[in-house]
Amino acid sequence: MLSEIGARRRRLRASFGDRGQGLVEFLVLAGLAIGSVGLVVREGMVRTAPWGLALPFVFVIGYFAIEARRQAQVRTGADEAKTSSSYDWLVLLWSFGCALLGAAAFVLAWTAHPVVAPHEEWQPPREAVDVDIAP
Repeated sequence: MLSEIGARRRRLRASFGDRGQGLVEFLVLAGLAIGSVGLVVREGMVRTAPWGLALPFVFVIGYFAIEARRQAQVRTGADEAKTSSSYDWLVLLWSFGCALLGAAAFVLAWTAHPVVAPHEEWQPPREAVDVDIAP
């Protein structure tokens, strides 16, 4: 499996070029990181988008599921080069989808306003309000 991960990176580097492949990996890892670790920046962000914390686990489970399907298809006698190429795009789409979900979790949590309980009984102290109304 590790040899296939290395081969997949080499095929992506051949498709996108050296800088393009590095940019793709950076975007995927940044989306996953900001969607999970970025949720602890401010209080209440985890309550707004708790699914962001599960994204790295979902990403790894999905990656392994896609790889298991690819290996099963190769075992049945399919052409390995053609199968690997088609699954490369599936893995790339899965990676970008998880990264976009991570970015969406952060944006939703960052823009959400925390719920503040209203203080109905509270009144300002008399000295806090200057009133010069005399009867």
